[in-house]
Amino acid sequence: MTADKDMTAPEQTQSAVEAGTLLKQKREQLGLSQKQIADRLRLRVSIIESIESNQFTTDLVATFTKGYLRSYAKAVGLDESEVLAAYAQHNKVETEEQPMQSFSRQTKREKHDSRIMIITWGILLVIVGISSVWWWQNQQSSIVDLTEVSEQELELEQQLENAQMTELPASIIPEVDHETELNVVEEPVLQEPAEEVPASEIVDTVQETAQQEQVTSVEETAEVAEPVEESVPQVAANLLVMTFEGDCWIQVKDKSGKTVSTGVKKAGETLELSGELPYKLVLGAPENVSMTLASEPVDLSGYTSGKVARFTLP
Repeated sequence: MTADKDMTAPEQTQSAVEAGTLLKQKREQLGLSQKQIADRLRLRVSIIESIESNQFTTDLVATFTKGYLRSYAKAVGLDESEVLAAYAQHNKVETEEQPMQSFSRQTKREKHDSRIMIITWGILLVIVGISSVWWWQNQQSSIVDLTEVSEQELELEQQLENAQMTELPASIIPEVDHETELNVVEEPVLQEPAEEVPASEIVDTVQETAQQEQVTSVEETAEVAEPVEESVPQVAANLLVMTFEGDCWIQVKDKSGKTVSTGVKKAGETLELSGELPYKLVLGAPENVSMTLASEPVDLSGYTSGKVARFTLP
């Protein structure tokens, strides 16, 4: 009986030893330090200290804890099953509750991640929608600008062609008229034979004619000098004066829509127009034009070179 009691006592004390204590005792028997074991297992020294002091944190899953114990047991040459049995005997509650805690945390984390993903995708969709609308508006505006420019260019080309067609016959007609006038002047005029007049009568007639011419010239000079003394009339409010420094196609319409002037104007040409205000103007090359309305200069600096200017005066 006494021998049986002595045999069971060591077994009970051995089974009562915890897993960390078994590993610590075996390490000390081998003469190894905690740093050496940590380097072999590629773990932190703090984890080795926690295992040997049997402080298994609840944050670690039981699977990781058992893995550490197996690795430690292999490193010091202990039986893995003996170490795991000692761990299971003293950590039954923790091993049963740990899976439930990790599962709930994983579920909460998945819900949180799904919400973040939904918000992120929503923001991306809003950004893509705004970018698409902005791109579409820019495309529409560029198409409208190109259409307007092409229409204006076609209109200018038609006006230039019409102006060239109308100018060609005008340059030919004056030459024909001049020749016909010369021909008419050169035709001999048949006159009846004049009767002979005495020389004295001719001299008297010449003197009387000279006196009459002197009186007439004096009267004309007096008539011309009289208006100079009068006050200078004011410039009309609707007088539009345009001076061209280069070739430019223009179109000027008055209030009623009547075209006052249109066509291509040459460099050095000056144009004076009067009509019912306001005027609607189109200038093909505004940089080549300077103008005044009622002697007041019109500012055309705001219109860039190479573009058609459309505006109303005043």
